[in-house]
Order: sequence, then structure tokens, then C-alpha cells
Amino acid sequence: MHHIPQLFSATEGLLSGETTLAEGVGMPLSFGHAYMTLMICVSGRALISLNFKDQMVQRDDVLVLAEDTIALLKRRSRGFKVLFLLMPKEFAAEVAYQLPNPLFVFLHDHPLCTPPQKDKALLAAWLVQMREIVRVRTLYQPIMLRNQLQNFFLRIAEQIPTEYQGSQQFSRKEMISWRFWELIGQQCREHRDVKFYADALNITPFYLSQLSKELFNDSPKALIDRQVILEIKALLSYSQLAIGQIADQLNFEDPSYLCRYFKRHTGLSLTRYRKSEQAGDGPD
Repeated sequence: MHHIPQLFSATEGLLSGETTLAEGVGMPLSFGHAYMTLMICVSGRALISLNFKDQMVQRDDVLVLAEDTIALLKRRSRGFKVLFLLMPKEFAAEVAYQLPNPLFVFLHDHPLCTPPQKDKALLAAWLVQMREIVRVRTLYQPIMLRNQLQNFFLRIAEQIPTEYQGSQQFSRKEMISWRFWELIGQQCREHRDVKFYADALNITPFYLSQLSKELFNDSPKALIDRQVILEIKALLSYSQLAIGQIADQLNFEDPSYLCRYFKRHTGLSLTRYRKSEQAGDGPD
């Protein structure tokens, strides 16, 4: 899978799998309705900006991304791949119920965790167990998943310094920029024009463009279009909606305009992309 995984509904259960995140290079990472996203690097390396701080992610590194974590994938090696677990709010709350409060403060400030060498064998064993629990549906699977994740996070909690207080402050520019990206995720199916987002943020389109280029290294329109393309790809890959229905859902004037928009940004027709994805091959 090269897509950015998405929970399309807040009522879905935990979603897991592996992805290269190849289609997310150069843009903020967003996982739909996931309340918490756990990613473990299984191969390769990537440069990811976490809360506006560049971090190198490599094998065995752990990413814990909450709804308000600002993550931007800048570069990735050809072999980069992560195991992901997307948790909806209800399930994440069950996992968090018995976890210590200092853990949440720590993970908010340090969404990237690098396990010590002595724990890497434990992590490998944990991954084997987690994959097996996810693979085999049983009566007690939800409880097993909850317990497995609680053990994982408690291991992190054990290594937090007892005196840790936490500190994370964002500038006004950073807060506006992240609010812009949240709005894109919420509104891109209805609105693709920069002025709508600038008005919603009570700033000018020019200032929004400055902020976007400074903090996301791209224009507001490019970020909006990338998210819309991801939405189209997801609907083509994971739904049986007709092209006309997809055009309606994404507020395009007609199917032909949707086709032209998609081909301009991807070089592929909608039909070719859908056939290749549903065949499991991916586009050439």
C-alpha cells in the first residue's frame, strides 16, 4: 500500500496494515477519523517534521500521532515502510483508561520514540503478536488488542523520567497553519478555493500563502488539491460508487470535470486508476 491510510468513519474499528506513505511526501499527514495513530517503522528511513521539528525516522522507531500532532512527511527512502494502527476515539479511550497521565504529556511533546537497544527484541516479539491478533478474528479480539496496546504504552511510560513536566508551545503562525490543514481535511470535499480557507481563518489569501510556503513548503492551493486527490483515490479504491456519484460527493460540477481534474494531477484516467487499484497492482 502506498496510500495514506484513512478511517472513513468515527464508528469504524481499529484499522491496521503496512504502508510506504509514498503518496504523502511533501504534505501533512492526515488519517481521517483516527483519534490516535500508532506507526512503527519496519524498514528504511524518512524525514518527518513533527510539531514543526524535523526528525529522522528509521527502523524500530515508534510514532504516536494524536489528532493535534502536526506531522509533515518531507522525504523517504525507497525502502521506507511502516506498520500502522489507526484507532477511533472510542477504542483509543478504552486503551488510555488505565494508562498514567504523565504518558500523555510525554507523547504530546515527543511523538517520536526510539526504543533502547535492549527493547528491540521485545518490540519485534510484540509486532509478531500484534499481527497475529489482528489477522485472526476471535471472540476476545477487542480485549486482546486493548491489552496488547496497553502493555506497549506502559513500557514507554516506565521509561519517562519521574520529574518530567512537559512543555510544548506553538507560535501564532504555527497554530494558524495547522488550523488551515485541519480545515482542508474537514472541508475539501466542498471547497477547493483558497479564499474560503483564508476567510475561515480571518486572514488574507496572501498571508495564508506566505504561511503555507514557510511552514509546509508549498502553496495553499497545492495542499488543497493534494488532499482532494487523496479523497478521490480512496473512493475509487475502496468504494463501488459510480464516477458521477463521486463527482457529487466531492462537489464537482459534472463527471467530465472530475475526470479532467484527476488526470491533470495524476496523469491517469479515473477508470484506469480504479481498475489497477482494485486488481491489486497499483497504477504503472
